[in-house]
Amino acid sequence: MIDKNFLQHKNAWRDEEIYKEIYDFSIKNPEAYWEAQLDRLSWTKKPTVMSQKADNGGTFWFPDGKINACYNCVDRHAEKNPDKIAIIWQSENLEIYEKISYKKLQEEVCRFANAIKKLELTRRDYITVYMPMIPEGVYACLACARLGIPYSAVFAGFSPSAVALRMDDCASNFIISCDANVRGGKIINLKENVDEARKICNREIKSLIVRRQNVKINWNDKLDNDYYELSKDLPTTCSIADTDSLSELFILYTSGSVGKPKGVLMGTGGFLLFSGMSGRYFFNLEEDAVFWCSGDIGWMGGHAYSLYSALCNGVTSVFFEGIPTYPRSSIFWEVIDKHKVTSFNTAPTAIRSMMKRSEESLTNTSRDSLKYLGVFGEVLNKDAWHWYFNKVGKKRCPIVNMWGQTELGGVPTAPLSNLDEMKTYGHIGRQFFGCELVLRDENDDTITTPETKGAMFIKHSLPGMLIGVFGDKDAMRKMYYSQSKDSIYFTGDEAYFDFDGNFWITGRCDDVLNVSGHRISPIEIEEVIAGAEIVAEVSVVGYPHELKGEGIYAFVVLKKDITEEQKQKAKIIISDRVRTIISPITKPDVISIVNDLPKTRSGKIMRRILRKIAANNTQDFEDITTIANPECIEDIIKSILK
Repeated sequence: MIDKNFLQHKNAWRDEEIYKEIYDFSIKNPEAYWEAQLDRLSWTKKPTVMSQKADNGGTFWFPDGKINACYNCVDRHAEKNPDKIAIIWQSENLEIYEKISYKKLQEEVCRFANAIKKLELTRRDYITVYMPMIPEGVYACLACARLGIPYSAVFAGFSPSAVALRMDDCASNFIISCDANVRGGKIINLKENVDEARKICNREIKSLIVRRQNVKINWNDKLDNDYYELSKDLPTTCSIADTDSLSELFILYTSGSVGKPKGVLMGTGGFLLFSGMSGRYFFNLEEDAVFWCSGDIGWMGGHAYSLYSALCNGVTSVFFEGIPTYPRSSIFWEVIDKHKVTSFNTAPTAIRSMMKRSEESLTNTSRDSLKYLGVFGEVLNKDAWHWYFNKVGKKRCPIVNMWGQTELGGVPTAPLSNLDEMKTYGHIGRQFFGCELVLRDENDDTITTPETKGAMFIKHSLPGMLIGVFGDKDAMRKMYYSQSKDSIYFTGDEAYFDFDGNFWITGRCDDVLNVSGHRISPIEIEEVIAGAEIVAEVSVVGYPHELKGEGIYAFVVLKKDITEEQKQKAKIIISDRVRTIISPITKPDVISIVNDLPKTRSGKIMRRILRKIAANNTQDFEDITTIANPECIEDIIKSILK
């Protein structure tokens, strides 16, 4: 048995020999490994059972433990180091920012929790948190965690329809939002979206509204509550709920291979331990770290790392209410210099957009405080990787090129800091402790030959994994644990490993798109487009995109022949419809009006053919003998080339 202190070695992600010894132990003895990590957190009741098989196909970690996420992220640090800065909120205007100490964070979270209590919300409620990257968004999430009330975090860029869909799914009758937020120099009225979502849900949904921009908004005295009016006389202390380790902490909705987003349920103890540990190792989140993950808290990258991992580790976390190219393409680097950021994590799309303005974006900034650079959502391409490493990090910052999924509660693979940085622009790095990736062929046999593609599975359960899919007890087993004979977790990704044992992701086994690091269901987009009166049929696929990694390509068949001028108007109608009903990030990059779509004799659309056409590969369609209407392929190609 390896000594517990060695299993917690601070150089475990920086020393090859230490990593190998600990990793091998964690794979052979997963329960013993995670048990040795328990005192990284503060438990009100330390678990005696490490894991148990769940009825839904997954594994429940630390089922008899009791722990509060808010206490671990706020109170224990406020008690030990009250003046330390917990959050730096930065607006698009570099002169406007706020530094919030752990003591101040504790007070504001307690005030927010008391407001929630005053509104008589309980653990039986699901609170929707529809907030931008502002301090009150953090307060709201942590206040819910403090009270043991599960919440649903919804991306502030989502449309009213997308918000309503998520609220309906979890039967949420309460929403926390703000009047408006600023993004890219534009004021976005979130309260209007809240009002519209209510109409779509067609039921009374109460709200707690934070006035940030003081814009004119509609107000319903029966349903709407002004946060600052409600909380101005409330105390800044609040008791902490004694929550079970398996208590539902939050829901994040993610797209699957079906049109309707699924509500991924995260527990408390396992999620907190996994996100905290992976963040600490991947980004060296020691006490003096200033960490900035540019991912929104409405997505798992921002939620797991900006919020929970950073605060659980007691470091300073930066929240930026803006975009990477406004008001200047150098704004990210200016923020890094201003606040002495040591670890920076962003999406490949942001890197590529700044890379296009390379000289402008790097002018007049030093970035000397940086020690680690990160990439989340997708693997960074070679040219962008070298620009990031050579120019941004000045050849001295390891690049943490991560792979993960919403369902995993964090990231289970990343390069070994200071050792792997020069070969990571293609593969997904080392496997985290306790994580063993395996590939299976179409016969469910394990692939042992390098450079052979197969479906990727995770052999051992990880503590951060989802504990369920909201509202569907059987969904978890069907979606994740029924694709292999030994019922191990199916990632949905296709991959291969090279002769060095490094894994390389080649795409999705299903049709889910990865756009700027966000998983998007093409079926959800298809349903919205098909709802347009002029549309007869539609198929949405992904294609290589210079900035986003993967773009959205819609092949649309209209109900009647129209002129070229009318086609352009139809494209605008379709584009606006998707933008309005779902979100601007799901708007198709390309819309092609075609006469027909390639189908099998049973009527199934051949998406692999359309993916090749969208990728401008019109020579190699492989086997097309099963296509009932092969002549349409040439017609589609001709219509695109016009």
